[in-house]
Amino acid sequence: MEKIEWKTLDPAAKKAWRLKGIIVFGLTWFLFALSTILGWYYTPPSNPDRGIALWIFIAGTISILIIFIIYNIWITMYYPRYSYALGKEGLLINRGIWWKYKRTIPYARIQHISIDQGPIEQIYGIYRINSYTAGTGSLGGASAGSNFSGPEGQILGVRQPDPLRVEILKYVMESHFSDGITDISSGGTMKDVLEELRAIRKTLEKK
Repeated sequence: MEKIEWKTLDPAAKKAWRLKGIIVFGLTWFLFALSTILGWYYTPPSNPDRGIALWIFIAGTISILIIFIIYNIWITMYYPRYSYALGKEGLLINRGIWWKYKRTIPYARIQHISIDQGPIEQIYGIYRINSYTAGTGSLGGASAGSNFSGPEGQILGVRQPDPLRVEILKYVMESHFSDGITDISSGGTMKDVLEELRAIRKTLEKK
């Protein structure tokens, strides 16, 4: 039986999610508060319904605060339930609280691995590793304006993405070789994978 070594996300992922929540909920509350306060301010004092805007403001603020608290509870529950592993046949990703998400992405189907980092991730020094298959396109296709449906598999909160990317690509190459693909010089997926491995190895050697 295959022994699978499951890995969890870097703890900084929780901090990044919480900061995103603060920004999103904070901006939502600000716009809501601004609209209700302006509505109250421009309502004539003689209007008996003038106080309704303040009640809406209070109720909306409490609602947003409750949702924000629930969001933070969700982060606490979701983080330990997100795990990934490099299995013998494919990339394994498990996540979810109420709705469980378990996916195996065969190495033979993976055509491209990308690493990206948003503004919040840059603050905490973490990355996302995306795996693309024939049906999900690639970053190159997205920039060219083609139909782009996103990665089939995504690993969040990775502190050192290059070694993991190299390891995944190594499995991808081995999988293609086992399928009888031996001509790397003729172009195509295997040539691209080999070039990526060489570029990553040079980058790692410089560090």
